[in-house]
Amino acid sequence: MARITNLSDNNGTGTVSLPKDELEMCDLLNESGLPDSDVQLMVMMEAPGEWRVSVLDDSDVDDSWYTGETPDTGVNVNNGNSTSR
Repeated sequence: MARITNLSDNNGTGTVSLPKDELEMCDLLNESGLPDSDVQLMVMMEAPGEWRVSVLDDSDVDDSWYTGETPDTGVNVNNGNSTSR
C-alpha cells in the first residue's frame, strides 16, 4: 500500500520520512527502536519526481563512495568537482 507523506524542510534540504513499521519489518531499527544510523541508504532519481531508495550492505560501500571514484557497483558518484564547456 502506498503511503502519502509531505516533503519537509531540514535546514534547506527536502526530507521524506519512511514509515517506522516498515523500517522495523526490514530490520533497520536498533535495539532502542530508533533508525540504525550505521545503515547506508542509496537514493537514486529514476525519473523526474520518482526516486528509488535502496539499503546497501557493507560489501556495496567502500572508500570510493567518499572519494568520488566510481565504486564497484557501477553507480556514478560525483565528488563535487565539475568542468563546463
